Amino acid sequence: MPTGSGRSVTLEDGGFIVLAGSAIGYDDLQVSASAAKLPASSAPTWTTFDFNIPGGVEFNVLGFGIGEYQDLYIQTSHRQKLNTILDNHIHWTIPSDSASDKIKFQLDVIAAGINEAFAVPPGSPFTSEHTLSGDESGGHKLLDLADIPAVNTTPSTIYIARLTRIAASSSDYSSDVYILFNDSHYMIDTPAGSRQEGSK
Repeated sequence: MPTGSGRSVTLEDGGFIVLAGSAIGYDDLQVSASAAKLPASSAPTWTTFDFNIPGGVEFNVLGFGIGEYQDLYIQTSHRQKLNTILDNHIHWTIPSDSASDKIKFQLDVIAAGINEAFAVPPGSPFTSEHTLSGDESGGHKLLDLADIPAVNTTPSTIYIARLTRIAASSSDYSSDVYILFNDSHYMIDTPAGSRQEGSK
């Protein structure tokens, strides 16, 4: 027999049912730097980096200098709760340390649900700046970029975003910043998807 209260029900086999409108957790939408679109000019540069591991393999990484950008295409999951914030951030590393220098990125966004016109969400462009601590080279770092407002009115809402490294408020880090992933956390309200292709 199902047991539980509120908006969720736990089944005897450990599974669960989620009732309409409730949130059960978070997941993420990942865009690899290698899968994003590069412009004909002002493009970040591919190079290799061993992540400061002595004798390590040199992996391909995409380095962003100031003014360089790439375009990202993000489609929301059918599991995402409609009309909720999309928390966008980047995973990054740097090749060398430089305490007190800064890095800064900008995210320009447009979005549209199915059969809707693309529009700029409130707050775009979003910017975020980080002051380097002096011990981050070769590490896995995360920079929050934007809480994109709740404009996902349908499943498969499309966000088109331009990620640009811009000049910091002062003391720009002089080397490229290596971007590994763009990632968006979102709220789930159904464990397996939507009941209809274009609506919940």
